[in-house]
Amino acid sequence: MEKDQGETLVCRVAPRDIDLFNKLLEGYDNLALVTTLDSSLGRIVLRFAAAARKDLLAVLHCLPIPVAIETA
Repeated sequence: MEKDQGETLVCRVAPRDIDLFNKLLEGYDNLALVTTLDSSLGRIVLRFAAAARKDLLAVLHCLPIPVAIETA
């Protein structure tokens, strides 16, 4: 059995929405770990299992707050 490699995704939300974003993601038990990179800019990083990528992206697009996904 292969070990699932983790992935990261950097996103932006309004700084005032960081706490709400974190609580919304917590509702999706173990979907992703949220870490704030820069609270003044609303930059956050999501760490998740590669197998969860499709589900995570679907959730991000359905949240009641705007989420911008940063690309490298």
